[in-house]
Amino acid sequence: MSKYTISNAFSQTFRFPVWKIEIDEISRLIAIECRDPENTVPYITVLDFKGTVYLDHFRLPEKEWTLAAIQDQVVVLRKVSENSPVSPGVWMLFHQKPDTTYLYHQYQYLGILNGYVHVRPQHITAGFEQYFSFLSKEILTTIPSEIKPFENDIVFPLEFNAQKPSFLQHIKNNEDLWISKCNDHFLWSYHEKREKNIPSDCCFLIKNKF
Repeated sequence: MSKYTISNAFSQTFRFPVWKIEIDEISRLIAIECRDPENTVPYITVLDFKGTVYLDHFRLPEKEWTLAAIQDQVVVLRKVSENSPVSPGVWMLFHQKPDTTYLYHQYQYLGILNGYVHVRPQHITAGFEQYFSFLSKEILTTIPSEIKPFENDIVFPLEFNAQKPSFLQHIKNNEDLWISKCNDHFLWSYHEKREKNIPSDCCFLIKNKF
């Protein structure tokens, strides 16, 4: 009998390869950006830590939009360009009501705060920070001093390049093995090969020992 305990958190299949993942550890939500390899159009999916889907492959209208953050009901998107990673455009999408959106083409995305999105007018390179309020749905010039950056305790996994552990020898894949640690548990993630293809869905193993 194996001395290791393995638990399956959830399994989810996506139509296209996963491009980016953002997590709201407080609300226990995961936002995932997938992109169609043929035209690079992005799709946004929101689900919780149990695998319940709240927004399923929501198609964004332009490939320049990309996932920036998620906080409670709000998915924050920012715009990028071919010549620069910073481009005017901030989009707040309420994933439980996708028709409820707030789009600002004249602002650049700076970061996520507790209850706010930190932005700046597009033609200004420093200073003049402003804030989109999730509560009032307005752009504010100042916010209360007690507002702090939105921080998660979750750390994204690191690529594992050493010899594959014995409990993963059965996996039909010799690449893209990732590991992260939470308290006394290790989370291993990988793509398992099926016939000649590697699917876009990801497998997870949670173990109490390395």
